[in-house]
Amino acid sequence: MRSRLAGLLAAPGLILALCLVLAGCTEEEPQLLRIWSATDVGALRGTLDAFARANPDIHVEYTEFNTSELALAVRDAARAPERAIRPDVVISSAADLQVDLVNDGLARRLDIGAAGPDWANWRGELFGFTAEPVAMIYNVDAFADRSLPRSRSELASMIRDAPEIYDRRVGTYDIERSGVGYMFATQDAARGYQSTRLVETLGRAGARTFCCTNLMIEEVASGRMMLAYNVIGSYALAAAEGDPRFAVHFLSDYTLVFARSAFVPVWAAAPDAAERFVAYLVSDEGQAAIEAGGQLLPLAAAAGDAEAKASRMPVRLGPGLLTFLDQLKKARFLHEWRLSFMVQAP
Repeated sequence: MRSRLAGLLAAPGLILALCLVLAGCTEEEPQLLRIWSATDVGALRGTLDAFARANPDIHVEYTEFNTSELALAVRDAARAPERAIRPDVVISSAADLQVDLVNDGLARRLDIGAAGPDWANWRGELFGFTAEPVAMIYNVDAFADRSLPRSRSELASMIRDAPEIYDRRVGTYDIERSGVGYMFATQDAARGYQSTRLVETLGRAGARTFCCTNLMIEEVASGRMMLAYNVIGSYALAAAEGDPRFAVHFLSDYTLVFARSAFVPVWAAAPDAAERFVAYLVSDEGQAAIEAGGQLLPLAAAAGDAEAKASRMPVRLGPGLLTFLDQLKKARFLHEWRLSFMVQAP
């Protein structure tokens, strides 16, 4: 097997996307499988390599976007059937955006048998293949003599009661730029008033907003920020193993758990290869490769002892996620977020 970075590719109206090409060693002409994904290539590299080894007749082209831009790119591809470059598989951590695309008839139904827990797949068209918690991260030195909050109520009180300490030193997702950040915020809002109180507190503290978890990790680890709220826990846990400057914390009132999901568009040029890839992601072999990769968590991570299960709240794939994607509801939610959050750029 060989792999190479194919360079930066420009997509119309989008940021530059990173394209990774993996090909199996075979004398026959391989099938080209195009994957568009909102997952850091490093997090899936081991899984892609393992799939390529098991399927030497498939040549994988992997293009990376952020969540919001990926959804726009897929819709653009659906509107322009004459375009030569369209994906065979779409992968994203923004479950609501994935459900929206599938609900609009853009996904092919797959017959791949058992595919994880009920909450992580939808009508044989959208398949979750990870179970990733949403977390808070904190700078270890900054909290050496401070207690960690146990709940969102305690987190809001802690920041509110010490403005001189936390001012401009807390962070979270910019929910206007990040699709997964918007999903986390709306899932919080659906779970009660403490979300509104916390958002207002973050706003008064001049919280900094970011496009992605990795940037928040850098700021917290460096000490420029004390904590960041609603980061992707799998990325944070993997990074914390090699960086003692920051640690990961889960609030006990609840922990959102989301599935990174995949679907095969109805226009897939390589439908058989695409179905084999999605089936691989949810298979025992694929789940083992995901776990071995160390940056994502397999579906089995949703299991655990009774205490852990009690606080976990899986984000169910399905039409319930469409509520906050309604144009009027989304506009109102973002307007209220801006007003209460007093958004500040990093």
